[in-house]
Amino acid sequence: MNIDTFFKISERRTTVNTELYAGFITFLAMSYILALNPAILGGIEGLNSGAVFTATALASAIATLIMGIWGNYPVMLAPGMSMNGFFKVMVTSAGMSLIWHEAMFGIFLSGLLYLAFSMTNIRKEMIESIPADLKTAITVSLGLFIAFLGLKNAGIVVPNKIILVTLGDIKAVPVAIAYISIFIALGCMVRGVKLATFISFVVSLVLSILADLILGTDIVKTPEAIVSAPPSMEGVFGALFNFEFLTWDKLPDLLFIVIIFFIVDFFDGLSTIVGVGRDAGIISDDGKVPNARAALVADAGGTVIGSILGTTSITAFSESGIASSQGAKTGLAAVMTAVLFLVSLFLFPVFEVFSAAMAAPAMVVIGIYMIGRLADVDWNKVESRVAVFFTVMFTLLSFSPANGMAMGFISFAFTMVVSGRGKEVHPLIYGLSAMFVAYLFML
Repeated sequence: MNIDTFFKISERRTTVNTELYAGFITFLAMSYILALNPAILGGIEGLNSGAVFTATALASAIATLIMGIWGNYPVMLAPGMSMNGFFKVMVTSAGMSLIWHEAMFGIFLSGLLYLAFSMTNIRKEMIESIPADLKTAITVSLGLFIAFLGLKNAGIVVPNKIILVTLGDIKAVPVAIAYISIFIALGCMVRGVKLATFISFVVSLVLSILADLILGTDIVKTPEAIVSAPPSMEGVFGALFNFEFLTWDKLPDLLFIVIIFFIVDFFDGLSTIVGVGRDAGIISDDGKVPNARAALVADAGGTVIGSILGTTSITAFSESGIASSQGAKTGLAAVMTAVLFLVSLFLFPVFEVFSAAMAAPAMVVIGIYMIGRLADVDWNKVESRVAVFFTVMFTLLSFSPANGMAMGFISFAFTMVVSGRGKEVHPLIYGLSAMFVAYLFML
């Protein structure tokens, strides 16, 4: 069996060169995750950036390879940008009793749950149980959360004792660089340049290097080499199976991690797969998703593998839309991206120079992309307006996507009951709402 037959290249009216080029461009657009994920998770006690880098590259490569070969979709996977920031906030907050590797075990269980749902017909019931507007609210709130985190890391938004937050000092060099990088990315977005996130990332690095050379700042850590052996994952790989300190009183927090990450991973991955599939012409207008089980299993399996390696939930990246816009219609593009992730394992010194502050512009750009999904909300429905408002506002103002999600589900169920339409709500919504109420009381 040759490549053409295996990937259905001629059948889907594409070419090998088109697929390989699309895979290469998409890798460039996604490569920021190799610097950003270690910068975010590496700040957690017990997790070092080198180990997280290796886990990120390996998990992304394996999951994307599974998607390309088994699912035959031009969909690329990597650690979700919103969920890594959420994970860090959860395990470093005073209210969370779990150690990082115990929380990672929760992500592992969420991946197994996702995998079980993907391999059965229960997934259809799950998909239909949660209203589309509520799913959109969760996605948008996570995008805004990661953008807010980026603004905070860059010093654009700083604490204020009187009004909680305010603007940082634009005259500070790192802050000025962040502003410039963000606006260059905005220019790229307005002009339709597909690599806006990647470009903002590179601009931030270049300006930081120039500031060090001209102004004498010390923003960039000079790499000792360009190529090196992949950093060791010792102490991180398989750490989630260390149950020494996992006691029964931590069970509510563990269960909460499982449910939150499962819901976000399941619906975020599904929406990306369907969206890219439609753009590529794989999914028809009637919504039938060919080989859906394989695609979802690749997404779920990536989370299971990633958590074992030492990184947060693996999900289908929205940047996969770049591949379809370049003409990709098969999994060969995904295979190309996976190969480049493997190559990047030997480029850690290059990605290590990026700090969380330098990566902030890319995080803001991600928020801008994700907020666009609010256009899909049916604003004429009062229950949708309320749920979206509560989800977004509580996520940002309490700096917790978990709080936002909790208030979104609770407010949706409440408005439906009060309006006399309680029978239209799926029992799963009531069950999750009750769980979220219990969670809020335990805070």
